[in-house]
Amino acid sequence: MLQELMKLHMPVDSSQVRATQFLSAQDQIEKDKIDRVVKGSGFMKITACPLCASAERKVELTKHGIDLMHCLNCDVRYSESIPADLNDIYDDAQYVVHSKEDSDEHFRYRRARFGVERVSILERVCGDLTDKKIVDIGCGTGFFISAAADKSRQVYGAEFSDNRRTEAVARTGLTVFSETLDEFPMRDFDIVTAFDVLEHIPDPMPFVNGIDSILKPGGYVFLYVPNFDSFSMAVMRQYSPAIDSTEHVVMYNLNALRFLAEMMNYEIVFTETQGMDIDNIIAMSAYLDQPSHPFLNQWKNELQAMVNSSHCADSLRIILRKPF
Repeated sequence: MLQELMKLHMPVDSSQVRATQFLSAQDQIEKDKIDRVVKGSGFMKITACPLCASAERKVELTKHGIDLMHCLNCDVRYSESIPADLNDIYDDAQYVVHSKEDSDEHFRYRRARFGVERVSILERVCGDLTDKKIVDIGCGTGFFISAAADKSRQVYGAEFSDNRRTEAVARTGLTVFSETLDEFPMRDFDIVTAFDVLEHIPDPMPFVNGIDSILKPGGYVFLYVPNFDSFSMAVMRQYSPAIDSTEHVVMYNLNALRFLAEMMNYEIVFTETQGMDIDNIIAMSAYLDQPSHPFLNQWKNELQAMVNSSHCADSLRIILRKPF
């Protein structure tokens, strides 16, 4: 069985996607963001679940003085305090990421490792992509749309950041929109993708309704979100890189995404988890100055393959289909 799992397993080279000592770097970046918010427009309190509006909740964990709440109705987790003005976080002049995204080498790696994989999943679920119109919301520097353009004649991106949008256009030669979904210049997409975006949206229903407005009947929505029910989340808790109280303001598991699908009246046609749980746990030990784990280091790919196959890895992927 393990041999079969390893035939399917696609390792991730963490040196290609993460900065050195990335947990320490992320921690400092988070503290800097909180400082900007305090000096800017401040925080606003969230008193009910942003997905289902229920006030039934309990504290899940606390990081940097901000409580992450657990909605007892829909199973979402959400930050009790969020920036009153998101520009305090995402302003291009100040926004910093703790991953490697900018160099040509890292773009090529992300395209080959992650972009091609996402295209392959779409082909398996949605069929031939040649004539399907695809848009990637929050396309970043464009590695996915670059890979998708190998298979589809109609690929577009959308990106909030001026800097990233300019880079995506330069790297791919494709059209990348700046408009919000309610002002989108095109409609009737066959496929809308949003990778590692939904967790950043403080009010998810207007966002997913905006996706619905540009998606044709029978079309597909492909989402990636951090998986709150992952193995690494259970081990790491507030040390997980997914816990970012100013940016990852709404956290999901499969229960929460099922709830979202029901609210949209969409059918779930694909789910899986893949991740870097073992790398994350190794990184936590270094961050906490704990002894290293020779066993984890030696067997991390095999262990990650088993975590992935158990549907509890730290990246949750889901495809929803809009009714005809």
